[in-house]
Amino acid sequence: MSIIVYPYLFHPKQDPKSGKITKQIFYPFIPVRISYCHQIFPNPINALIDSGSERNLFPAFFAERLNIKVKKGQIQSTRGIGTIVVNAYTHNVKCLLQTISFDTQIDFSYEISVPLLGRDGFFNKFKKIIFEEKCVKLER
Repeated sequence: MSIIVYPYLFHPKQDPKSGKITKQIFYPFIPVRISYCHQIFPNPINALIDSGSERNLFPAFFAERLNIKVKKGQIQSTRGIGTIVVNAYTHNVKCLLQTISFDTQIDFSYEISVPLLGRDGFFNKFKKIIFEEKCVKLER
């Protein structure tokens, strides 16, 4: 069994009128690396662990940097908040977190800007995921 702990990243909340920071909100973003056909994305990608996301969903930019032909993947229509529908294309990749790596699928979309780690393809790769106030713990 191995456990990885990641501190949350904070994001300042600003008042839209004054621009003043009113509080800090902590989010479970973690640095992941993705690999495709023995090419590894050059930098860690800060991805949000999202228990409300059914699948992994990343901006298409990351796939293009790995020479993945995004639109050759199987198309998926994903519902987001409310009635928003996002089109994405599924590809098999390898996900790397510190000393852990696993095969998974990521849906890549031209319509989103935040990488999301979802239930099918991320959560199901771990025995336990624990969200605490300012950190997340991943147990395999």
